[in-house]
Amino acid sequence: MRSITQPEQRTSKSNLVDVSFVLPCLNEARTLETCIQKAKTAIAELGLRGEVVIADNGSDDGSQDLANSLGARVVDVPVRGYGAALIWGINAAQGTYVVMGDADDSYDFREAVAMVQQLESGYDLVVGTRLKGRIMPGAMPWKNRYLGTPVLTAVVNSLYQSNFSDVNCGMRAFSKRAFQRLQMESPGMEFASEMLVKAAILGLKITEVPITLHRDGRDRPPHLRPWSDGWRHLKYILLFAPKVIYWVPGSFLLSFGLILAAMLNLTPGGEAVYIGQFRFNDHWIVVAALSCLLGYELLLTGLLAHLYTLTHRIQRRSPRMDRLVKAVSIEKILLFSLIMAGIGISIELSVLRSWFAVEFGPLQAIRPAITGMVFILIGAQTLFSGLFYAVLCDRYRFTPK
Repeated sequence: MRSITQPEQRTSKSNLVDVSFVLPCLNEARTLETCIQKAKTAIAELGLRGEVVIADNGSDDGSQDLANSLGARVVDVPVRGYGAALIWGINAAQGTYVVMGDADDSYDFREAVAMVQQLESGYDLVVGTRLKGRIMPGAMPWKNRYLGTPVLTAVVNSLYQSNFSDVNCGMRAFSKRAFQRLQMESPGMEFASEMLVKAAILGLKITEVPITLHRDGRDRPPHLRPWSDGWRHLKYILLFAPKVIYWVPGSFLLSFGLILAAMLNLTPGGEAVYIGQFRFNDHWIVVAALSCLLGYELLLTGLLAHLYTLTHRIQRRSPRMDRLVKAVSIEKILLFSLIMAGIGISIELSVLRSWFAVEFGPLQAIRPAITGMVFILIGAQTLFSGLFYAVLCDRYRFTPK
């Protein structure tokens, strides 16, 4: 995933405002005036000091000049993408609170009043929900309403123990401080999922406010690409869920492989093992070996992915990882690797001795031969993964709690 060079923040206490409305913009001259006026109405109703920030992504229809003439502040964003525009715009915003929403008039920014009031009451993030609010005729395609949004919402809630009803809603409000904790980085539409996933992981105080989704005022197709953008959302959601992607299947495969390998190796070569009506002969040791190696690799990769996520993506520590990093050192990993490799080599040498004993004749030793190979490969996997683990641990120890 690409990283985004974010603009330097030059906000000083002397020019802070209370609330900033940040609108990503790419050729939205047709609807921009309406959106800015509604944002200003919301600011007036709140009775706060406010500003409207237009994060422009390279418009060539006069959107920048129009926004300036209406009293909005334009931030030129050199990196293309919905998420990139929002990251630059929000970082440039001067408000204590930030409201984000599309500039196509699909959201009525006057409804943000209730969202900002929730922030003032102590919430860190307020998410608009269209599914609990109103969806005007023609405002949302059927596949988004009944397939994409419900499925992604269910996945996020299941993986991160959250309680969202609409993870794809583009109108949200949050404190600037909370946004800075999220360390946002997605340049595309998956920005929306990244925000909610990180907020759930970090334990931010979150609530929802029902809103109305209107049919957008564009005279051209939207920038959204439902299938490809939906897949990017799903990939990002799964990135932070090593338990589901790595640890659950890895534990199952490793356990199955170990049990099957143990049963086969405790039975004389050539004799089948029966479990009920199922018959397992010599060739099943290959299946057991593959299951062991794949399961072990998934567990190692899941650990490294989780550690990388903590150190590079959300920059936080966890009590469980604290205990693991303290208990497992690179020296212990090297020792374990040597032990595994030593066991494997010993098994292979015993197979050679058996072969010598029959004067290089036929030998029923496929089970121990492959089992020895598994031990050697596990030792190698552990060694090389351990080197990467040590690098990540050094970074982790300097991550703030």
